[in-house]
Amino acid sequence: MSTAVPVTTDTLPSNVPKLDIKGTNWAIFSLRFQVAVEAKELWRFFDGSCPRPASPVSATEVTALEKWRKNENLAKHLLTQRIPDSTALRIRNFDSVASMWAEIVREYTEK
Repeated sequence: MSTAVPVTTDTLPSNVPKLDIKGTNWAIFSLRFQVAVEAKELWRFFDGSCPRPASPVSATEVTALEKWRKNENLAKHLLTQRIPDSTALRIRNFDSVASMWAEIVREYTEK
C-alpha cells in the first residue's frame, strides 16, 4: 500500500540551492528554482504572464484578485527563501515578483 506524500506549497525542495552572492551557482539555481516553482504552478507569476487583475467591481472579480494576491505573495515568499539577504533587501520594494525575478536574472547573468 502506497502513501501519498503531501506537497507543501510554501517551501522549496532541498535540491534548490541557495543562490551564491557571487552567482557562481546561477545556472543550477535558476534551473532548479524554475522547475520547483513550475511544479507549484506559480511560474506564470515570475515570467509576467499572470499580471494583477484590474480593480474589482463584482464579487467574482474580488475573489479573483484575492486569489491572485495570495499566489503573488506565495511566489515572493518562495523567491526570498533561496536568494542572498542583500539581494532580497534590494528588491523588496519592487511591485511584483515578475519585476523582482527580472532584476535577479539581470544581475546574476551579468556576473
